[in-house]
Amino acid sequence: MAEIELLRRMMDDVASLKEQMTRIEIAINEIDNDIHREVNPEYLKKLEKIQKQKGIRFKSAEEFDSYFSD
Repeated sequence: MAEIELLRRMMDDVASLKEQMTRIEIAINEIDNDIHREVNPEYLKKLEKIQKQKGIRFKSAEEFDSYFSD
């Protein structure tokens, strides 16, 4: 009887480990997709504009947003 109970626990543990591995694989795939995603060309244009305009001062966050939302 003890052996059967031990085998059941082992089966439960293996099933739990399989579930965890599946979740880890999904998370890794999501991270991998994010890392290899192509950069939006509009973001690159905005970054170039920011780099060129180092000395500009803005009065508010709204002014900043409107300046770079072109």
